Amino acid sequence: MKRILFVLFAATTASVSARTAAAQQGYEFEVYGTDVKQPGVIELELNTNFVAAGPKLVDAEFVPTNHMLRSSFELGAGLTRWLEASVYVLGARQSSGPSSYVGNRLRLTAVLPSTAGSPFGIGVTQEVGYARPGFAEDRWTYELSPMVSASWGSLDFVVNPAFERALDATEPHSVEFEPRGKIARNFGDEGSIALEYYSSLGPVTAFEPRSEQNHQLFASFEKELHERWEFALSYGHGLTDASDRSVIATRVEYKFHR
Repeated sequence: MKRILFVLFAATTASVSARTAAAQQGYEFEVYGTDVKQPGVIELELNTNFVAAGPKLVDAEFVPTNHMLRSSFELGAGLTRWLEASVYVLGARQSSGPSSYVGNRLRLTAVLPSTAGSPFGIGVTQEVGYARPGFAEDRWTYELSPMVSASWGSLDFVVNPAFERALDATEPHSVEFEPRGKIARNFGDEGSIALEYYSSLGPVTAFEPRSEQNHQLFASFEKELHERWEFALSYGHGLTDASDRSVIATRVEYKFHR
């Protein structure tokens, strides 16, 4: 399985010409928890979101996101009881224009096995990303994000204080701070409602002015429809001028054993 994931990632990224590019964000709205897939479990996941209201002006560097449909297709697999790997393909479609290939990501997640009965979980996820020009600030990026979770009755708390750095910048590049988190209330058989937060604050040494920061709040609903299928629906609202003001997102997951 490790070899298959590597080949998929290499094949999709090698087919794209190496041009200057630029923070692929907004293709997956998900706060990473401290549970990983069991060995032998494979998961297909499709994240899709529609920007109902976003920036309309054409920027010299970036494609405007207003009325853009964005998607992320993930193939993930459990490697051990504490380690999993995922490869992503990202795509987008503007309100007027053809669908576009955006880039790829390769993610490796490790968690610390929890003690029986402990309400806390700890882990770390690492991600290497590639993006085409116009869709992100840098062509190649590396993200490191600790994952901390806690459960209290029917409530779950998860925090991902993510740090991202460009790998191919021609000038010195700062480490960007992009924290995200979630508060969820579980109900019934594998269902939950949650409030999720996503942000991009700028370099850790000096945050951007608030008007240039990205802050978004999402209200989400998640339900396991079958032991193999899971569905999530969420609505996000941007809190600053730099954020997409209104986003509708869905996530569909399908699991099976190899």
